[in-house]
Amino acid sequence: MFKEYDQSMFQELKKQHNIMALVGNGFDISVLYKYKNDIKLKGKTTSYKDFYEYITYFNLTSDQNILYRKMKNDRAEGKENWSDFENSLRELVLENKNPIKTLERDVDEFQNLFARFLNELVDLDFLYKFNDEVKENKWANQTLAHFLEDLNETATSFATNTDHYHLFNFVFFNFNYTFLLDNYLYLDKFQFDPHVFKNADRNFSFYPNMGPSNNPTVWSSYVLCNVIHPHGIQNIPRSMLFGIDIPNYDRGQDLEKRLIKSYWAQYDVKYKSYIDQAELFIIFGMSLGKTDAWWMDAIYDSLLINRGTELIIYMFGNSDKESIKDLFLSSCIRHENNSVDNKKIVRNKIHVVTFTDNTTNFLGLKELA
Repeated sequence: MFKEYDQSMFQELKKQHNIMALVGNGFDISVLYKYKNDIKLKGKTTSYKDFYEYITYFNLTSDQNILYRKMKNDRAEGKENWSDFENSLRELVLENKNPIKTLERDVDEFQNLFARFLNELVDLDFLYKFNDEVKENKWANQTLAHFLEDLNETATSFATNTDHYHLFNFVFFNFNYTFLLDNYLYLDKFQFDPHVFKNADRNFSFYPNMGPSNNPTVWSSYVLCNVIHPHGIQNIPRSMLFGIDIPNYDRGQDLEKRLIKSYWAQYDVKYKSYIDQAELFIIFGMSLGKTDAWWMDAIYDSLLINRGTELIIYMFGNSDKESIKDLFLSSCIRHENNSVDNKKIVRNKIHVVTFTDNTTNFLGLKELA
């Protein structure tokens, strides 16, 4: 859960804002694409297409793997996103034609293959290069301090509730297995000083303005930032979760739960409290597919029940903003039959940022002039 802080920790603290961000594969893809000539597998990213080409080119698996057979069929049909792969896995489970133990064996093989792929793609040489770029461009501070400028809207409840001496407490849920996001967000000594002033302990400047401003408001405040990997990390291949979400399953039945991500990651125990305590949610680089429905459903509940909560969705491309809200609502599989009035309440608390390059303030890669 979010730790609660008081003036015993921050001398002039008046209020704490808990901000929960969910970051998907779109972030890793944007980083690797920007620096595609600096990585070992030049031009490749963590995309579904590139992983498929990697295991196919090096002949790392065979048609005996049910997932690989399904992946070949999906690629022939033009499917190219990880959400397509996860939906295919969901179909294989729900079809009940293949033994769960066989599917689990093939998923375990994919864990090892993807760990190998990542270790070749994101090696130490690239991490050193990216580390220097983040430090030089101060991207962590840009993300945490200026993200509201991406909205270009008149007001949000979150912005109007901020002021001097507030603590901005960020927790990022990194659904990628790499440490690129952790590297990006690390508040190094070139971007952050825990006690920058001689006679005051405030250590952060927050910009609450919607959109760019020639005379921006700046709050003298505090910041904390933490990163959590709910689905595992590349250096521990067996920790990397590939799986699905099903609304109702029997936890007492061994076979039913074998491929349920929320069960093995212990979402309810470890992460539900973060959602209950968050004031603002941010989603970046996620496909909003049904395989991550547990998260979307929990956010839906918070938006519906808690008066002040809001959601910002960052989506690459030129899609209509209302259609992106529809996409979020469709991913909330436990609320498919919720009332129109409730869905309207949730929809009105969602803000959408669309972009076609990587110059957003939040998790952007714009280099300093």
